[in-house]
Amino acid sequence: MSKPYVSLREVGRLLDVPPSTIVYYKDKFQRFIPSVGGEGRRRRYPAAVVEVFRRIREMFADNCSVDQIERELVLRFGDLLGDSCFDQCSDQYVDQRVGRSAVSGCGVHGSCRPEAGGVLDKIADALENQSLFRSEIRSLRDEVDTLRRERREVEREYSTKVSALEKEIAELRRRMASRASGGGIDFPPAEFLSGPLVICSEGEYLGVQGKGGRPFSLQDFVRLIERKMSESMDVEISWRRQDGHWVLVVRTEDRPRRREQNIVLVSRRTVTPSGNIVTEVTRLNIDGNDAPDALLLTLFRQLRAVFNG
Repeated sequence: MSKPYVSLREVGRLLDVPPSTIVYYKDKFQRFIPSVGGEGRRRRYPAAVVEVFRRIREMFADNCSVDQIERELVLRFGDLLGDSCFDQCSDQYVDQRVGRSAVSGCGVHGSCRPEAGGVLDKIADALENQSLFRSEIRSLRDEVDTLRRERREVEREYSTKVSALEKEIAELRRRMASRASGGGIDFPPAEFLSGPLVICSEGEYLGVQGKGGRPFSLQDFVRLIERKMSESMDVEISWRRQDGHWVLVVRTEDRPRRREQNIVLVSRRTVTPSGNIVTEVTRLNIDGNDAPDALLLTLFRQLRAVFNG
């Protein structure tokens, strides 16, 4: 270090230690911290004390006791601080700002300190410590102000997100209410879609059964339409409830031929005489024309061939 003397504030900056901690070290191990100069902020310390403070900090970090630290300081820095302290006491530290000289003595050789100046030196120490504490308090206040600003920004961001979520929830509730009142999109329950799909011909319920005994369902019918027609057609499927029935509307468009076709399948939940719950097709309309029962039977035969193939 190029400077022969340093202040406690400079020691703190060099070691990246809060001023209050440096003051604590200085008061705790005062006889190992020689000083020269005037009162208060004018007091200076030999540059060698930086290493003393560094070692004190390291040993405190290692949970060493005060006795252990003092023994370490005596063994490691006793000669260095003793010689420098003797030299400092024989010289005068000139204060250029007030045009006078003063010797404050040191902590290692108590006889070097003039008795008359003892009280003034203690007052100077207290004033310097107070100055360091005030500096640290200002630093802490700046940190608190920064944290408060960050908290306000987080709260504003949080409030914005909560407001957006509340709007989305309100919109979802509005849609659900509209759907419950019949004004929105409706969809059949899963048990209705998965039930056996049948037609009633002359009092007999006819269905389609595939391999493994699994019955052909309305859900299978919709998938079949989507798979077969979507290869060359645009398919649009929608549902609605009407007089206790479910109405399936299939709109197709043959892209190459630019031909449209509308298929309407009306079905309902039915219990057969044998007690089976089935999905009965009550009406099939193609382009505005209702299909006769014979066509429904033909359709079911074709479905059987496709479903079992």
